[in-house]
Amino acid sequence: MQKEWDVISILRHYRHDLLNHIQLINGYLAMGKVEKVQSLIDELVRQSKNESQLSNLNMNQFAKEVLTFNWEAHSFHLKFEVLSKADDWSYWEEMIVSFFRELMSLFDEYTKFGEDQNVFLMINDIEEKVLEIDFQGSLCVDNDLHRKLTRLEEAYGQQIDEIEWNESECYVRFCVERVNQRKYAEGGYTQP
Repeated sequence: MQKEWDVISILRHYRHDLLNHIQLINGYLAMGKVEKVQSLIDELVRQSKNESQLSNLNMNQFAKEVLTFNWEAHSFHLKFEVLSKADDWSYWEEMIVSFFRELMSLFDEYTKFGEDQNVFLMINDIEEKVLEIDFQGSLCVDNDLHRKLTRLEEAYGQQIDEIEWNESECYVRFCVERVNQRKYAEGGYTQP
């Protein structure tokens, strides 16, 4: 279940994360580990740039989902990167949010606990608008997962360029610009 985040809760979590990073930096400085400090600062700068680019895509709900994702209980950690020429993705937001929620829910349901699990999300509009989702970890692969992934492929078949999965990874390439334009003209995208 997804939590509705209000502004104060978002700021509280964000401030908590920032203070954790500052404490790490102070600790490494106290130990004289300047290279670790530089690495943390570089990571914070990269993260801030990605957050800024994500916010500039004009998909406020999706940005909120991605930015708050790791603050909720999940069986894996989400990392993301945005390669964008500052295009407007708002036209496709409802479909993207629907797909993202459904895929993340599958990962939550079928990820083995106690393992190092990560999902890397790449949002790219340099040549075409594409989401690439790469899960690395351990999945409980069974007929039920196979059936649900097949249903996901059928529901989003026009957008899914590629889907590969096994017990230790799942990769999905999702092209958003292939949406049937009439779906929107006739009343918008609806979840399959």
